[in-house]
Amino acid sequence: MDEDDIRDFLVQNPDYFQHNPELLGLLQIPHSSGSAVSLVERQVSVLRERNVDLRHRLRDLGTMARDNDQLFADTRELVLALLEPKDVDGLQKALMGVLRDAFGLEYAGLALFENAVPDGHDCRVIPETEARGKLSSLLARGNAGCGTLRADEFEYLFPGARIIGSAAIALIPGNGNAQGLLAVGSSDGARYAPDTGTLFLEFAAEVLGRRLTDVSGA
Repeated sequence: MDEDDIRDFLVQNPDYFQHNPELLGLLQIPHSSGSAVSLVERQVSVLRERNVDLRHRLRDLGTMARDNDQLFADTRELVLALLEPKDVDGLQKALMGVLRDAFGLEYAGLALFENAVPDGHDCRVIPETEARGKLSSLLARGNAGCGTLRADEFEYLFPGARIIGSAAIALIPGNGNAQGLLAVGSSDGARYAPDTGTLFLEFAAEVLGRRLTDVSGA
């Protein structure tokens, strides 16, 4: 009988040592320190390591659950805040308030496209073709995107903030056409990397788009 036969036997009879517990104390397994330990000691060590790993996983799951709960609460606050305003300026004020207070964002910006909504409001208005041209790197994959921006690009999104940073943007949908864009930014150039998810921002832009259509009658 060689080692392969022994291994195959143990694989086929995993309960062998349960029926022969006296053998466990006789087996010696080299430890990484060089000293020998019994199989029982080794099993205890392995179980202890697994226990530590499981505790870490549970801690990570708990952190994720708390983060998700907070995100849900903040998203709920955003949606409720956007339901109340009766005009475009009120929507902008409510939006910026929640993004900066509840979400603690360093930069947040809203710009509407020309002819997207009627005049008579104080929101920033920009040409859609200009916006798409200047922000083509962020919109290369569709209606939303993230990435690092040059100082002039960052200032275009957040007037007065001429810094190198990163941002995430989402087009605000309307009745067949975009009504504008919603942006969040950071002075940290790696905060909004190209692979950062934009699901929340797109959702916020969609809710805002519905409300813009309601209050403007577009």
